[in-house]
Amino acid sequence: MAQKIRAIANARAAYAFEKVKGFVKKAEKEPQKQREYRSYLKKMPAMVQVNGLGETLAFYYAKGGAYREIYEQIAEWIQKKMPFLIDEGNKGDKKDFIEILVNMTSPEYRLVTMEVLALLNWMHRFAEGMIDVKESAQQEQ
Repeated sequence: MAQKIRAIANARAAYAFEKVKGFVKKAEKEPQKQREYRSYLKKMPAMVQVNGLGETLAFYYAKGGAYREIYEQIAEWIQKKMPFLIDEGNKGDKKDFIEILVNMTSPEYRLVTMEVLALLNWMHRFAEGMIDVKESAQQEQ
């Protein structure tokens, strides 16, 4: 059992590393966008705790830019690692993740919330390591 938990945590970390690294590379010439991404990752767990996962993801979905990128990364992870939470009837419809989320049962919603917070922990750590705020600020001046 401990090995299975470790494997899940390792997969989560690997996914987070891949997504953050991909974003940093994509926004290589846009240090402001990198700083925003890092900042939004840092703020998101607190937003989830205060407002709930659904409201936070709806906000990130609506804002666009780096916010939307984070939303898409989270949605991809949950749909990939927790396909059992997505109704069989919904798989062909290609609904937005937020629509699927708001139709989950309470236990499913709590499970997804815990998973998203664990993923955000890794994403934030990697963003802190890959995006140097001080260096980025000096480059823009």
